[in-house]
Amino acid sequence: MDHFDEGLRCQDVHSGVRNVDPNSPVLQPLVDTRIVGMAATVAGLIRGNDVIKDAQALMSIAASQLDVDMLAFNEVVTLLGDAGFVSGIQRSGGKIQTFTENVPYYDDLYTRLGEVWQDRNPTELEKQLLVVVDGLSEAPVPLEELESTFALDHADVPLIVQLAMDSGLMQKVQAIDGDIVYSPFFGFENPALLGELVNSHGGDQLAEEFAAVRAKQGLAISPTTHPLLTDAVAKGLIMAPAVTVPGGGAQPFAALPYIADRKLLTARKPVLDKALAVIACLRCAESFGGYSSLDAAGLINVIDKLLDPNRGFLAPHSGHKRQYELMRNARLIEFAPDTLPGGRWVTPRFIDTADNREALKLARELLTHGELVEHRVDDALARETLASDRSYVAPMQTVHRLRKSAQPSAKQFDKIFEAAMGTRSL
Repeated sequence: MDHFDEGLRCQDVHSGVRNVDPNSPVLQPLVDTRIVGMAATVAGLIRGNDVIKDAQALMSIAASQLDVDMLAFNEVVTLLGDAGFVSGIQRSGGKIQTFTENVPYYDDLYTRLGEVWQDRNPTELEKQLLVVVDGLSEAPVPLEELESTFALDHADVPLIVQLAMDSGLMQKVQAIDGDIVYSPFFGFENPALLGELVNSHGGDQLAEEFAAVRAKQGLAISPTTHPLLTDAVAKGLIMAPAVTVPGGGAQPFAALPYIADRKLLTARKPVLDKALAVIACLRCAESFGGYSSLDAAGLINVIDKLLDPNRGFLAPHSGHKRQYELMRNARLIEFAPDTLPGGRWVTPRFIDTADNREALKLARELLTHGELVEHRVDDALARETLASDRSYVAPMQTVHRLRKSAQPSAKQFDKIFEAAMGTRSL
């Protein structure tokens, strides 16, 4: 695992263990991972706020809505300070009163937090749990092969499985030959179909082909090259938009995004569908573009050109009408006339809407990281929800909280939030 993945998975672990009694002794070996995960969560909440004028009010929000232990709050903010994400920390009587944030975007955030996690000398159990969480983001694994697949210490396996299952970081489905464990972030709307795939193709084949599509979102598949993935697409378990390729015919491009924001599978699904259309079109241009084939950097460059408010279009090309038809049909782009006098090609031009911008950014994250990093903590959603009369529930939290806590009224909470962000005094 690299530092980026370590920082990312620390946050996943914190999201999961929020469902477990924080005083449970089984969590003792996960102290460093939890602290770094809390730091990532708080960073996502405060990013873009500049000055936090009332840190004690922020502590109330973080404890109430993000399960950042009040006793750990000072350590979390100090960690963010040591990482360079906050500065000017002012204390009074041992309590943090105010500070300035300069939290970076997600690539730098998770990489730096991964470095911090390593510097804290995490326990072997922590390291192994992160390996399992990260590995299951690549592919489901037969439960009986968990130890060998991730080279786990035999003595630690029962506790790792208990922690992962109790926290919701791991789920399982029954197959004829035994249980299959997988990441709930995978986005499976009908995980029982996993059992059918295993029974038809075998657990090894499932792990191999799922890992292949996670390693390359928008993987070109066929019954010959990827029989299990093709079967999964036919059963509706995996999304695979198709693009017309030279010579005719539709080539499906399978995608299996690791999704933290469950709304992207329900109310926000049109945005995810658009993002997958972008990936399919770009993979088509990468593999079937002829002399104009794109490399990995070129895929990202296309997205950046469309998102650029000073550009927002691609230069005309003979293959654009075929390659980007799916994006046109999804109303992400329109085919404007050729920019050259007398030209007969099309100019793909971005249709600049909020949903379309979000879709392009999601596509860029999937192509870069294989998952939707920004939505790991939707800080905009958290701030909006925190300022309203609703309680924020992170994606990994269960519907029924395992413990009860005293909550402020909606009016009181509005005052606390506004004080934390500097718009009112308590």
